[in-house]
Parts: sequence; C-alpha cells; structure tokens
Amino acid sequence: MIAVELKGETIVITMAGNVSDADWDAAVLALEEKLGGQASVHLTSANSPKLHVLMDWEKLGGWEKGARSTCTWFCMGNQDMIDRLAIIGDERWRDEAERLVDIYRNAQVNFYLPTQRERAVTWLKQGHE
Repeated sequence: MIAVELKGETIVITMAGNVSDADWDAAVLALEEKLGGQASVHLTSANSPKLHVLMDWEKLGGWEKGARSTCTWFCMGNQDMIDRLAIIGDERWRDEAERLVDIYRNAQVNFYLPTQRERAVTWLKQGHE
C-alpha cells in the first residue's frame, strides 16, 4: 500500500506492507491529482518550484517483483522536480536510501530512523524558508 498526501509544501509518500506495481499505479495517479498533472508531464525551468518529499518507510515490508523497478523509473522521470528528500525507515532500508541518492543527484537526500521523525520534518521545512 502507498498513501500520498500533500502537507503544506511537502509531499508525504507512506509505504506499508509489500508494495506492488498496482500500488505504484494508484500512487502515481494520486500524486498527479495532488500536483495538478505536474508529475506526469512537466517542463523544468529556473522558475519551477522544487518539491520536498518525505518517504515514510517505517512500515514498509518490501517490494513485490517488478515494483522496485517501477519506483525507480518514476523517480528518475521526476528527479528534477525534487529539491529535498527525507526518508524515514529502519536500518534495513539505509542501503535502499543510498540508491535514491544516485537517482536524485541534484537534491539533498537524508535518511532518518523512525525515532528521528521530527528531525526529518524540521529539515524539510527549513528548505522552504
């Protein structure tokens, strides 16, 4: 399951259980709806607002076959829209978070443990000041 919320100027993507391709399809539709279609087709310019994303993997179990690749392709296609990315998860997801550092090369990416949730939220808000 993937839930997508817009909280102020931050997109919160919460993953729980084992994520499937169908979960990603639904999440992409929800994200496009919340961003007014920006996530499907967009043009980047110097004036384009950059987004802050909180990926909550605290209850993530894993990815079903193919779903991780779907996630990677979506992230790569929208990497220029992201300015800051905070990932919350336990230690088993730290290496996976490093993979996102490679994808979001022009963004600041930080990994936080679940006990550091407030720190992650504060860090994301600092980028909007």
